[in-house]
Amino acid sequence: MDNASLLTPGQPDLIPTINQHLVSGITFLNEFRDFCKERANIERDYAHRIEVLVRKYHKRDKKSGLNPSGVPMSPIEADSDSSFGDGTTTSRAWTAILNDTEALAKDRQVFSELLISKVYDPLKTLASKKDEARKKKLLTERDKSVQERDKAKAKYDASCEEVETSKQKQERAFDEKNQEKLKKSYFQDILDMNNNKNSYVLALQVANTHRRKYYEQDLPELSNNMQALDESRIDGLKEIWTGYIGLESKLTTDAQTHLDAMLSAVYSIDASEEIVIDDNARVFLSNKLIKLRRKHAQTIVDISSRQKDIEGLQNLKEASTGNNTLGDPDEVRENILLNERDITLMQTTSALLEAEIDAIVQAIGDTGTQNQPHDFKAASFTIPTSCDYCQSTIWGIAKQGFTCRDCGYNCHSKCEMKVPPNCSNVKGGAKAHRNSTIAPSSTFNTISSLPPELTPAAVPISELSRRATTSTRTTTSVRESASTPVRESASNSSVNQVQAHIIYDYKATNPGELSVKAGDVVTVVEGDDGSGWVTCKLKGSAPGLVPASYMEIEQFSEASSEAAPVQKVRVLYDYDGQSDLELTIREDEIIVLTSTDCSEGWWEGTLRGKTAQFPANYVELI
Repeated sequence: MDNASLLTPGQPDLIPTINQHLVSGITFLNEFRDFCKERANIERDYAHRIEVLVRKYHKRDKKSGLNPSGVPMSPIEADSDSSFGDGTTTSRAWTAILNDTEALAKDRQVFSELLISKVYDPLKTLASKKDEARKKKLLTERDKSVQERDKAKAKYDASCEEVETSKQKQERAFDEKNQEKLKKSYFQDILDMNNNKNSYVLALQVANTHRRKYYEQDLPELSNNMQALDESRIDGLKEIWTGYIGLESKLTTDAQTHLDAMLSAVYSIDASEEIVIDDNARVFLSNKLIKLRRKHAQTIVDISSRQKDIEGLQNLKEASTGNNTLGDPDEVRENILLNERDITLMQTTSALLEAEIDAIVQAIGDTGTQNQPHDFKAASFTIPTSCDYCQSTIWGIAKQGFTCRDCGYNCHSKCEMKVPPNCSNVKGGAKAHRNSTIAPSSTFNTISSLPPELTPAAVPISELSRRATTSTRTTTSVRESASTPVRESASNSSVNQVQAHIIYDYKATNPGELSVKAGDVVTVVEGDDGSGWVTCKLKGSAPGLVPASYMEIEQFSEASSEAAPVQKVRVLYDYDGQSDLELTIREDEIIVLTSTDCSEGWWEGTLRGKTAQFPANYVELI
């Protein structure tokens, strides 16, 4: 029989297609399982890193005693009554941010564990069960009948070949004895062939019957069963996905709770509670108030000037309408819009200045009428000169300082805002006021010497300065006798003009600013007061403000031929550097001091071959 008769016309074998669909679905289960595993690993690693980060900053705050101003307190100061203590709203907000960030990390750690137990493991079980069920649905019985048929056919074909071989042997035999023997063998082979043929026919009939049953009965049932299997796979995946999204939703809800707590802590920050109002802070704020009021007054003048310009332009626009000889009306309108834009920007600046002024006045009161501020100008000191505030040396043309035009008071750029506003307005009168300067070393002694009824918040700057004079008179008089000749020489040399090179183009956007181009050389009129701006002028132009970061002060060699003596300090307390820019120091170590002109509260020195910064109040001069 021809094998083609085994196929039923019009009935394609759909089982391989259905089976492949099931295999693809189970493969997708494994893919999503792998996704969940990788997601869990990422969440676990992220949570671990966040926890390490939070612990690092918790440890840093406790170890170095950092306050919100960024300057570490010494262990002694940490025990004192500081307005930057744990009770400040900023400190509480920072602590809340750290704690809630740590809680967020822990929630993600729990989420990673739930991904494994609630999603990954059930997916693994579901995929395994569905694959086993799929294998049970394969056509093992049908394939077995086909195999039996094929074996019977092969056996029948082999017996046919044996009959043909026996026949040929019989025909070639000559003696009767062999012919008789071969005849019997030939006859037996024919019997075997007939038996094998019957077996093949029966196997073929069984296979055909099985195949007809397969297409008419088994195939529909098998298709239905495999469809039910696939539907159960989809239902299981749907349930797992629902749980997965529920876990994600809970994580988001918990995260929002922590974020709301952080936001609440941030909203509770009260800026008025954060302003320090001890004696040094009052001096700084008083000087800041003076500068802010000057800038505010100038801004008001500039606004008034621009408003007058707009009035003139409005009149010109009305006159030029219909009369082109007076100018282009469109150009006039454009100039009006530009001036209105400038006024808007200046009004914004004025509002910001007013906000700062109001905050300072609320903290220390309006001290403007009680103060006589110094009229400082930028100066360079080619001869070593003592700073009248901190008593350290100002030296070098590149290392600018300030000199009061009225009384000759000298100070570092960094000390300008710390100098009490008590100018004598008398040339050479700085000496009378040097003794009344509140130096950092005497700050806390001065406060403690005040009677109870005069707290720092209630005492004017002039009163603090007068009371500080008594406690510092002896030491400053000794310093005065040694430093006066040097300062007098420095005063004469301070008239040297300091120049700077412009390294980036800058176009003025507000009144009072100066437009410069890269490569210009400008003369510095007033250094950076902490605002990030420098007052300078080009040749033949009026002074104006330029961003300090857009220029580079000229560097000159020191005027003195004698090398400055090496200064060393001894470490009082241990401190671990928080970055490569900070030194790690230990008690009793000796550091070679390289600079004190760093950010406030920090010095620079060399230890173990490394030059970096360290807290100034963790060491003492040797």
